[in-house]
Amino acid sequence: MKDPFAPAGALRLKPVDVVGFPAPMDLRPDRAGEADAGLTAGRAEDNDIALVDGRYPSVSAHHCRFERRGSVLSVLDLGSSNGTLVNGHPIEGPVELVVGDVVRLGSVGPKLLVVGSRDLNDTVFVRREELRPNTGEVEAIVQRGRRGSRLRLAVLGVLLLGAASWLAWDSRQSASEMKEELDARSLTYEQRLAEAYAEIAALDLRERDRAQDELDRSESRLATLRSLEGDLIQRAETLESSVKARAAEEARLRDRVVELERTGGDDGVLDRVVRDLEVARADLDTTRSELRDARQKVDLLDPVNLAQARVSGVADVRRTVVLIENEVRIRNVETGAMLFLDGEGPSAQPNFEGRGSEFVLDSTGSGFCIDADGWIFTNAHVVGPPDNELLRAIRSTPLLEQIVEVTVVFSDESTRHDAVVHSRSRKGVDLALLKIEPFEGMPVLEGFSTDVELPLPGSDIFLLGFPLGFLAVQEGETVISSIFRGILSRKVGDQIQVDAGVHPGNSGGPITDTAGRVVGIVVSVQALPDQTAVYTIGYGIPIALAAELWPPAEGSK
Repeated sequence: MKDPFAPAGALRLKPVDVVGFPAPMDLRPDRAGEADAGLTAGRAEDNDIALVDGRYPSVSAHHCRFERRGSVLSVLDLGSSNGTLVNGHPIEGPVELVVGDVVRLGSVGPKLLVVGSRDLNDTVFVRREELRPNTGEVEAIVQRGRRGSRLRLAVLGVLLLGAASWLAWDSRQSASEMKEELDARSLTYEQRLAEAYAEIAALDLRERDRAQDELDRSESRLATLRSLEGDLIQRAETLESSVKARAAEEARLRDRVVELERTGGDDGVLDRVVRDLEVARADLDTTRSELRDARQKVDLLDPVNLAQARVSGVADVRRTVVLIENEVRIRNVETGAMLFLDGEGPSAQPNFEGRGSEFVLDSTGSGFCIDADGWIFTNAHVVGPPDNELLRAIRSTPLLEQIVEVTVVFSDESTRHDAVVHSRSRKGVDLALLKIEPFEGMPVLEGFSTDVELPLPGSDIFLLGFPLGFLAVQEGETVISSIFRGILSRKVGDQIQVDAGVHPGNSGGPITDTAGRVVGIVVSVQALPDQTAVYTIGYGIPIALAAELWPPAEGSK
């Protein structure tokens, strides 16, 4: 029997679900006329496989290199942070590859399949243990669960609709198998959603324990401050007594001067009294200055004043936070009619005649208003169409198109405002700038600047936004933003790690220091290889990288 994994001519690399690289790639020679060839992969733009769209933060700038010498293809890790894996095993030196091998950039990064030079219609064998789904954007874990039922109906509906219009599908058994597969995937999504809620409950418990520890430490610091405050108050009281004594002495000397001038006393005595009076006045001024300093120190050490200053700065930012609602609809290009679903459950029938309810694929995120002209910062992925089976099918179908509508609503309000996407970052940074029509009383973040230094690692920070969107408790149509307190753990490349509560829906929200200055923008949570999320570890984009979009070009305002 022929070995299915034996090489077949020159080997090529087939990206597996890597956005922007759909087709197999041949290795190009380094110099003309040479048989040897090479190809590099990483996040830097000078790579042959340049993953610059921000989807793969675990990939290094120059992650690995593929080399072909004659008929032998090998892969070499270029000192990446998260390593290169072949068939699930990390490599240390050059490793020869055969057809069917799967090369992965890091334990959760993109995968490349080694294929032969045969026609793509031929069967390609892949080792089963390597066919695990890419983690991709963990932000979609809970949202996919929420939309699982509607998504499977829409996918099935669009495929069935396409069958009626131009594809020659005649197999009801295939449709039944697709429904069973989608039902199984929906159950998996619902299980993941339940796990996410369990993780949130555990996080809340940890947050309460942490708050209690912080309260204990605060009470200890408060006792120390009160002791110091008592010393300062005692000193202030002593100085006040000294001021009164000095004032009485000054009054006594003044009366004596008046008496000597009236009676014509000895000039020498009068001069001494005047000098004593001037000294008393100088001492009095010094004592009053010391008293003012003592009182100021008492005010500065007041824990209530310190806490109120911190809360006030963060509250100013919270007023400007917005919930961003992103709705995607499907339209028939020829007729302009929108897609509807007639009925409920698996039996729902897609149509463009207006029967049933209009199909809407929705998602939420966060943002914040930075200017009185209605400019709002958020993530690019918050205002873009989701990357899923349905929309990928639509993009490959010439008779259908997707219509994206974006609205925002400010925290503690219910009024929706239409928004347009003004610009997206062109440097692979997940940022977007929105524009709404300004209105009277619109909350605006005063003094916003991209020139703000990051706090030192270990510093307190605050995350503001709308975790889980409308899955979280709201007051009817009035939305209320959340504030999570944590620490800035470290800076990794062009991202910062924050140890705080980060959930789907937080994306695009501001990260502030204790003074209320925006130092970053939330972008993602930490993912594990099994696609679960670690909701206490998140990542943000330093606000300095927003300088590419702000301020906008002249004429945009």
